Amino acid sequence: MHEWKRQTSLRIRKWYRENASEYQSLYQDPGRFWQPKYYSFEIYSRKKLEEKLTYMHLNPVRNEFVKKAVDWKWSSARWYEQRRTVGIPIEWVECD
Repeated sequence: MHEWKRQTSLRIRKWYRENASEYQSLYQDPGRFWQPKYYSFEIYSRKKLEEKLTYMHLNPVRNEFVKKAVDWKWSSARWYEQRRTVGIPIEWVECD
């Protein structure tokens, strides 16, 4: 993950240098692209798994990209809620 973020960050910075004036005219305060740190979180129960899935599935809804989580093209919500394919195999993982 670290290497991917580093490579992506380098490309984003290169793009930003080449397009800074146009970008800044659209966004007053671009802020950070990546969070400074992330932390791992162990899923220790089914309830916690469902809580985290719900949180992730609702991100595009909270940001007003879609009205329902199942409408977000890249969301696994369609599989969990409607058993519709999302382009990659998904299976439920049982937690103790």
